[in-house]
Amino acid sequence: MCTTLVVGRTRSATGHVILAHSEELGRNSAHRVCAVDAREAAPGERFPLHSGGGLEQAGRLARHVCTKIFDKRHYPGEHTSGINEHGVAVANNMAMKKDIAESGMYDVVPGGIIWTEFLQLVLERATSARDGVAMVSALSERHGLSCDSGTMIAIADPEEAWWVEIARGGHSAAERVADDEVSVRANCYRIADFAQEFGDAANQADRYNLDRHDALEARVSGMVDVGPADLMALVRDVYEGTPLSLTRSDGSPFRTERRTVARMNTEACTVLEPRRGLPPPLAHVMWCCLSTSLTGVFVPFHVGITSVEAHYGTAGARYDPASAYWLFAELAKLVDYRYRACADLVRHAWREFEAETFRTLAEAESGCGCLESIEAAAAITRYDGTRAAEAVRLLQDLLVEVKTRAFYEDF
Repeated sequence: MCTTLVVGRTRSATGHVILAHSEELGRNSAHRVCAVDAREAAPGERFPLHSGGGLEQAGRLARHVCTKIFDKRHYPGEHTSGINEHGVAVANNMAMKKDIAESGMYDVVPGGIIWTEFLQLVLERATSARDGVAMVSALSERHGLSCDSGTMIAIADPEEAWWVEIARGGHSAAERVADDEVSVRANCYRIADFAQEFGDAANQADRYNLDRHDALEARVSGMVDVGPADLMALVRDVYEGTPLSLTRSDGSPFRTERRTVARMNTEACTVLEPRRGLPPPLAHVMWCCLSTSLTGVFVPFHVGITSVEAHYGTAGARYDPASAYWLFAELAKLVDYRYRACADLVRHAWREFEAETFRTLAEAESGCGCLESIEAAAAITRYDGTRAAEAVRLLQDLLVEVKTRAFYEDF
């Protein structure tokens, strides 16, 4: 149950489209960051589909950075968001189609395509947002959606963004995000005619979804423009200072009767930033925050990096101190346990970290801009790796302090 925001080009502080996404599969679906190099497909290679059969493989598969679920045996797919070398960014939100019982919502449709496969196909093949929209629309019509009754996919490039809403049975509709718009999706269709024809009525009217729409649209209505830092704040929203705000008696906004944007069971948040006018290794960046965004931090990963910092590249089914996901998940649980004693400490530390990243990033990119492509890729890989390693170091320090506060009642 995810949340996505898409900022149109003229509403964006960067002058390019920006996309933010909060991924929530549940069941501790541990996530890792992956840098996938471009490659040529082998002769006769096929793209295998979880639901049976396969697709003819593209001749060349694009370089991309993405968030992935740790293992297909845990969930029948991998990609949950990402951006490729062409600046095509993609993310997904589940929806519910009418007239499909809850018990059958996740059935396998033989030969169908699941949402993670749609995302992977866009990242590997699309050279523009429109290219991705055309591909998703055609594939959903030809093969149908599997393992969900409905879904919606945001596809963006530096100039424009689109929503493709899909319902099981080969139905889809596409709608362009206006250049001056900030478009929000929770977990119900929002293309009007498509929603009326295919949306489950209870889901379409559920405050579980509409609270997020209302809150985020109210937040952005007062913003002249919206940049990456603003999106990071928006996906951390727990409705503070609004009539929707609801906390437990211990001050925590988690696990109440109200569905907030930031949640305890968030696995990964990303801000996807397609950009023009920079050398290929630097042009496009995915900011990633693992576990709940309220107690986590955003770290940059450029499309041109050749490796991912080890903690961020590691995830598995069991708690692992070598995995950034599991360390951030541990921090989130501990903060929730002693929210009043720990939340401000953690949030302040990450605000300072992100401010430092924004201060140093422009200088790092500028320094890489005068280098040859291979040297630029190596330099930005070092920068991203250093910031990720520093985030883990600070995280480990915070865990010591938070555990101390959790065990002492006088904090």
